[in-house]
Amino acid sequence: MTDAPLALTRSASAWGSPSFRPTLIEEIQALGSHHPVLQPLLQAGLTQTSAVAEAPLGVHVLRSHEAAGLIRVHLGVFYAGIIAGCSCADDPSPMDTITEHCELVLDIDPGTGRAWVTPCDE
Repeated sequence: MTDAPLALTRSASAWGSPSFRPTLIEEIQALGSHHPVLQPLLQAGLTQTSAVAEAPLGVHVLRSHEAAGLIRVHLGVFYAGIIAGCSCADDPSPMDTITEHCELVLDIDPGTGRAWVTPCDE
């Protein structure tokens, strides 16, 4: 779990309503792949590439429930990873990206909207 929380107040307010999933997806996607809390987790989830690209996120809510006074959400995140060339000055190959995927767990405080994110260990 990271020390710094995310602010997901709109999602916390929507908990228990049909708008929870779309609101949460919108809030996470708006943070972007280079958000200081998300970027290290996405970087750790890379399997085919060497760095997280600055590109839109695709977020899917896999499941959600309330436990121990928190909203626990299991997310699937699709994002772009960079395939870099040899980084030589005369390297003719352009930088390319591949879609990567990781799963994250969010624990959201329903009263404040503060949320902590961890990699999924399942």
